[in-house]
Order: sequence, then structure tokens, then C-alpha cells
Amino acid sequence: MRRTYLTPNQHKMRVEKLCANLQEQDIETILVFNSKNVFYLTGLSFIPTERPIILIIHKGDVNFFVPSLEIDHVHHQVPFVSQVFSYFEYPDERHPMYHLASILKNELKLVPNRVSSEAPGAPSYWGYKGPNLEEVTGLKFKLLPDIIMEMRLIKESEEIDLMRESSRWADRVHKYLQEYTEVGANEIDVTIRASTQGSHDMITELGDDYYPTGFSMFPAVALYRGQIGPNSYFPHALSKGLVFKRGDTLVTGASSDVYGVQSELERTMFMGEPSKRQHELFDAMLAAQDAALQAAGPGVYCSDVDQAARQVFKECEVIHLVRHHTGHALGMEGHERPFLDKGSEDVLKPGMIFSCEPGIYEKGLGGFRHSDTFVVTEDGIEILTKYPRDLQSLIIE
Repeated sequence: MRRTYLTPNQHKMRVEKLCANLQEQDIETILVFNSKNVFYLTGLSFIPTERPIILIIHKGDVNFFVPSLEIDHVHHQVPFVSQVFSYFEYPDERHPMYHLASILKNELKLVPNRVSSEAPGAPSYWGYKGPNLEEVTGLKFKLLPDIIMEMRLIKESEEIDLMRESSRWADRVHKYLQEYTEVGANEIDVTIRASTQGSHDMITELGDDYYPTGFSMFPAVALYRGQIGPNSYFPHALSKGLVFKRGDTLVTGASSDVYGVQSELERTMFMGEPSKRQHELFDAMLAAQDAALQAAGPGVYCSDVDQAARQVFKECEVIHLVRHHTGHALGMEGHERPFLDKGSEDVLKPGMIFSCEPGIYEKGLGGFRHSDTFVVTEDGIEILTKYPRDLQSLIIE
């Protein structure tokens, strides 16, 4: 059975794991502001705005502090919620943080020296401005900005299944991207066609098993993001409505959102038979990715994976064309830590998920980068994205 969502009980297990960690530090309360961390723990997805939304885990109970327009969303999405505290609006006559202070002191009766938060206060998002927690409560909060991200580093088997499903749909939508690309077409038109068809396939085939989170406009997305011809020289280009021309080097991107989890698939393709130089740079890139994937595994330093790719680039005499490290962790966000970088001191562990994307970039010709998603296993790695990587499969006639 393919997994496409997590149950409330699986979210409750994450909350319990966090509470056990806090208990070891003699802490009974934590306030969570980051929207992705809130979703990770409870399954509540929402649009972050200037209105503070705060998850309050207190003595094992899950509570929320939200604007009035979010009250029903919490009850609908988080069946195990204990209490939902609310305020009317921001900034209102009385700032929401002063409402929060009253709730923390009078309703939840927080104990001094046993309270923590992942941030000093609500983030300055969409114009928000307000006092910090200690200012309004008089309590000393232990700041734990990384405690939930540390949990997110190692994926549970269920989350790996979600990434496996995301990779499956990334492959599908990328197939449409390649199929619809032709000389004279506009990249935006191709992106819309491919993403629409891939998303249609996804919601049709998954049916009632598809649980949209609202994090993505399309369930499945494939695009070029302006990485076409000479413009593919820029690793983080933006869509410009470019038209495909014969001889272009193309760098693609594809993913899908499966309950907030997003894989990464990228390919280097060519409009027509590649030139000798395009062939050389493609071969160097592919060899570097092969070396990195072969180096990866449990107990391996992230830096060693990066060095494996760089060594190939040195041997191919293209190290001067490298403009970024070999990859990064993946999960609910496009980039997570740790990073496959020679400056990293982190070690790959079973359950970690990464992109592997060594790239080289020659001005005037373009970029050469594949990206594949892999999970670290007990005895090696499993590559989750399955799209063809060889040159002949990626030539568009």
C-alpha cells in the first residue's frame, strides 16, 4: 500500500517524542512558531500572515493560540487538540502578545524556569511587529531553536514512504515536461501544461488517498525556471518566458507535494544533438554524481560525499566551473540540513534524505546538473527518483 498521509496518531507520537526530550531537560512547556514545525508535530497547515499562530505544548497537552479566523481550522485538522485560545485580530486595541501573556500565566499557569520556546517571539512576517515573550510575561524562556529540526533530520519509515511517493510523481510530471518541450515553445506554457497534466494524473490516481496540505499550488510541478540555453549558466535562475531554440542546454526541476514532503528531481537535457563541449561537460557532471552517490552511505561524512564529486571535477579539469556544494537534506522544505559540503562535520545516518546535485556551469553555454533524491539506509542508500540519467535519453529531437 502506498502512503500519502500521516494519521493523527502518528503526529501524536511526534509530540510525545518531543515531550520526552523536554522532560529530560526538566521543561514542561514549549512554544512553537515555525509553520512547518507546527505542521510536522500536529498536522495543522495554515497560511502564515501577520497574525501570530502559536503551538503551545504544555504538560503533554497540545494547545493553540490563534486569530479567530483560524479556530475552526485547528479543530478540523487537529482532533487531539486540548484547548484553542484565540484573539480577534492583529494589531487590535490590545496586542495579541498581551492576550497570550495572560493565557500563559492565568490559564496554563506556566512554571518559571520550566518554559521554553523555539524563538524569542512571533516572527516579523508580513509586517508583524510586537514584544517578545519575556517582555510580556516576565518569565525566562529557554530558547530551543533547533530541537524540532533535530527531530526532523532522521525521517521515520512513514515519512520515507511519503518521499518515495513524492519521487514517483516527480518522475511522472518530468516525463510530461520533456514530452511537451519543443523548439519555439515558451517555457511558461510548457511548465503549465506539464504541471497541470502531472497534477491531474496524481489526484485522479490517488483519489481519496490524496491529502493536499496547501503548501503547493500544483500537487506536482515540473519547470525550467529560466534555466534555458545560456541562461542555464545561472544555478538559481528565475523564469523569464524564454523560448526553446535548437542547441540549447536545459536544466529542469520537478517535484510533488505528498503531505508536505517534497522530493527533488533535476535533469540536464539538450535541444538536439549536443556539441562536443556539451557532451564533455555532461559526462563530467554525470561522473561526479555517480562518485557522490557511490560514496554516500551510513557513517560517511557529508564532507566526503562532496569531496568525491569535487575530485571527479578536478580530474576532468572542470573544477573551476563548480559553483555550489553537492547537495542538501530534504523533507518538508526545499533545503534542509545537513549539507553535502566539504565544510560540514555531520555524518550520514539511516533515515536521512538528501538531494545529490553536483553541477558545473560554463558561461555562454549553460549549466550541467542532475539532482536525485536518496535516502540513507542501514547498509547503503536507496535512490528514490528513477528518471533516466543517461545522455541519449535526455536529447529532445
